[in-house]
Amino acid sequence: MARAHASVSPKASDGQDMRVLLFLKGFGPGGVERIALRLSDGLYRAGRDLTVLVAEAAGAIGNPSAVTCHVARFWPVIGRRWPIMRLVYALWREMGRAPPAILFCPGNAYTIVAVILKLLLGQSCPPIVAKVSNDLQRPDLPRALRPLYRFWLWIQGRMIDHFAILSVPMGEEVMALMRVGPDRIHIVPNPVLDDADIGPDQERHRPRRAGRHFVAIGRLERQKNYPAMLRAFAIGARHDDRLTIFGEGSEREALTALAASLDIGDRVDMPGHCPEVCARLSDHDILLLSSAYEGLPGAVIEALAAGLWVIATRCSVSMPDLLDHGALGRLTECGDESGFALAIRTAEPGQQDRARAARKASHYTLEAAVPAYTALFDQVIAQRQARSHGARAPSSLRSATSMRPV
Repeated sequence: MARAHASVSPKASDGQDMRVLLFLKGFGPGGVERIALRLSDGLYRAGRDLTVLVAEAAGAIGNPSAVTCHVARFWPVIGRRWPIMRLVYALWREMGRAPPAILFCPGNAYTIVAVILKLLLGQSCPPIVAKVSNDLQRPDLPRALRPLYRFWLWIQGRMIDHFAILSVPMGEEVMALMRVGPDRIHIVPNPVLDDADIGPDQERHRPRRAGRHFVAIGRLERQKNYPAMLRAFAIGARHDDRLTIFGEGSEREALTALAASLDIGDRVDMPGHCPEVCARLSDHDILLLSSAYEGLPGAVIEALAAGLWVIATRCSVSMPDLLDHGALGRLTECGDESGFALAIRTAEPGQQDRARAARKASHYTLEAAVPAYTALFDQVIAQRQARSHGARAPSSLRSATSMRPV
């Protein structure tokens, strides 16, 4: 593992390391990586000793964090094409050199790394805290693969020590599908925003222009189901409406061709990845989200903070609560293109309850997430220390780690 510097970890009262080790494939452009780097920066500035290991120092968002990221070495057999295996090997070496107090897995796509490490290290593996970043139902998977996927979820429940979840419905889903008890589930805010991103309740000064301006945010990949969005927009949009999709990905060419075939190519803009997308939302009226599955979509939270109405698919168990059960936006079933088109046809600019939307968005700030994650990490370390001393965790600690916000 290549290092820019070596840090000295603070110790607990019994001399144990308090360091948290976070691992990533690179610097985005996915939401998991962006949020993980935001969180690491907030934790570092709050005084938490933190190491970030990346498979490759590349990505659209760069490293926005004040934390120095350590880059895994390239090995002849592993090479550049297998970032997950590079992470496994680099983390395995780190466990032998300087094991951290906690291994933090930032999202569903990284749980394979955590499970392999647990198998390799056994009882010597530090406690693993995994953030659940996506819906666990995955109705998009072929039916033949779903039993295997459910088995994979069960394995995660056996191998991973604690789960950081983003909502109560998500916790219930984890308990049901991963067969995990509530004492291993912890609700934490998703640090999508800063407090400064949620301004006072005031009307936006929208430029005078014709038509409604719709916006979508996310990688141009299959998960986001942009073809369904484009087909629904072609049916539901008025002649002077426009749609802007911020994001980059492998489906750009196919989406451009589809928009042209639907005769909406001149009304659909795809400017690519936008690092400061929050600042651009005020130029739009309504957010569209057509994903097949999500966790707690950051794009929706950013739209609520900007006062936009939301039209989204029911891509996560968290969506109804996030939209206050219809008060802040409209949900359609995944794959229901006619319902999505109807929602587009009937949406109007300015229909959002901006004060209510701002209150909802205020739950998902870095300022709220940092103390919650700090408390979670401290609880996990205290539990491990209690077990290492052959004692039960204090009753106050056991109650604090049940499925409720920390």
